[in-house]
Amino acid sequence: MGVPAHEEVIAVEQKKVDFAYDCYEARLARMSGDSVAKASASGKDGIANRLKAEEQAEAYGGLGGESLVVGRVDASDPAEGLETWYVGRRGVWDDDHNQVVVEWTNRLARKWFDASPESPGEVVLRRRLICSQ
Repeated sequence: MGVPAHEEVIAVEQKKVDFAYDCYEARLARMSGDSVAKASASGKDGIANRLKAEEQAEAYGGLGGESLVVGRVDASDPAEGLETWYVGRRGVWDDDHNQVVVEWTNRLARKWFDASPESPGEVVLRRRLICSQ
């Protein structure tokens, strides 16, 4: 079995990044809609709760034009084997609560990105992803 063509690798990565954005946008929509509506209808603390929900949604959504996903790491885990992780500016989960993107400030993400060829630790593959639009 040969090495996948460059275009195939990019297509696979694009599909994963698109899915991460779909999950991110769905969570942001839930945070902006349901959470704010529920918070504002919760009695005397409604205004404070609504403001807190709005602040959380704004903070989660504030990518400032930067890409959500910045890298991919394949890491070996003694219990799980080889696992692929996407690293980005926000933690993202799918509807089944599986982590799709690990936030880059996470302890593991920092460890993976600090790994070097001389001292790779559990990192088997690391890619920096540059996304536009």
